[in-house]
This record gives sequence, C-alpha cells and structure tokens, in this order.
Amino acid sequence: MKDALEQTALASGQSYRRRGAVLTDLAAIGAKRQDVEQVVAYGGEAIGLARASASGYVVRRLQALCDEFGPLSRDHRVAELGAEIATLSTP
Repeated sequence: MKDALEQTALASGQSYRRRGAVLTDLAAIGAKRQDVEQVVAYGGEAIGLARASASGYVVRRLQALCDEFGPLSRDHRVAELGAEIATLSTP
C-alpha cells in the first residue's frame, strides 16, 4: 500500500509543494513508527526537493518534521537529516 500511495502522490505532474508535503508526511509516518530508514529516505528526498524548488513551504514542513523525531534523533542518520534541515532554514 505504501508503494501505491507513493507512486500516486509523487506522480510527475504534481507540484513541488504537493510532492514536498507527501514526502514529509511519509517521513513523519516513519518517525511515528520508529522507522529510521523511512524517515531518512523520505526526509532526504524532501530536502532535495526543497533545494531544487527553493520552496519555503517545503522547508517549513521539514522543520515541523524535526519535532516528530523524538528518540530517533539519537540515531546518527536522523541527526544528520536534522542538521541538513537546519541549513535550509538559515539564510
């Protein structure tokens, strides 16, 4: 089901804003499930999209994602993701 959702929501015709929202939502679901791989995979994709589009909306969604990390933030991959997100928000 996750693959079907991803393929539908991330279809090439979707806007950057919509794609960013879906990617950050999928990363947040991973955080709730304590799935580091899902958080890092979708969060990393959302970061790439935020850089490519310069979308402030996607950056704000990523900043909100950091609040969902909880105990996962102790994992070095999630900590690196958080650091990358922090660089997006600084001028």
